[in-house]
Amino acid sequence: MLEVELKASLDGYSIEEIRKKAEELGFSHQSSLRETDIYFNGRDRDFRSTDEALRLRSCQDLSADTPPQVLITYKGAKQDAVSSTRTEYETCVGNFDTMQNLLKALGYRPMYTVDKTRQEFSLGQITLCLDTVEHLGCYLELEILADVEKQREVSVQTLLNLLDTLQIPRDHLTRSSYLELLYF
Repeated sequence: MLEVELKASLDGYSIEEIRKKAEELGFSHQSSLRETDIYFNGRDRDFRSTDEALRLRSCQDLSADTPPQVLITYKGAKQDAVSSTRTEYETCVGNFDTMQNLLKALGYRPMYTVDKTRQEFSLGQITLCLDTVEHLGCYLELEILADVEKQREVSVQTLLNLLDTLQIPRDHLTRSSYLELLYF
């Protein structure tokens, strides 16, 4: 699965303004989340130098009184010069602490933590996220999950057009992950 993604800084913009514009375009609110991500580094290779990521995520739905969902994710290197498109594999796991201990036992080292709150919206195949990242600020993420490589260019253009419609300047785009923005 390809995660076709654009990320833009919302420095100078109101999250509420962007939310209102998204809803006027037909996006519907899906969830409000608190996500805590621990990034691991490999024993056999340095993910920082290969542009890969191995992430363990605790995802708490802020509107529900339920235990956090726990996800393990591998992200491959970025695939183009405009977006943050990557191959991504993600699955749910049962227990955060157990999974963290399993990864450590296999030789993976926890390196960095990223904490954020996220308001998630959707319209068709597009996911729009308004993120507030601890120690970093506010960001917009636009995402389409593509089944095949040939959908990548069309998906990137669709997201760029949406960015323009939301009146977020393209010079606010970044290909850096929150991890890269915080630590590198």
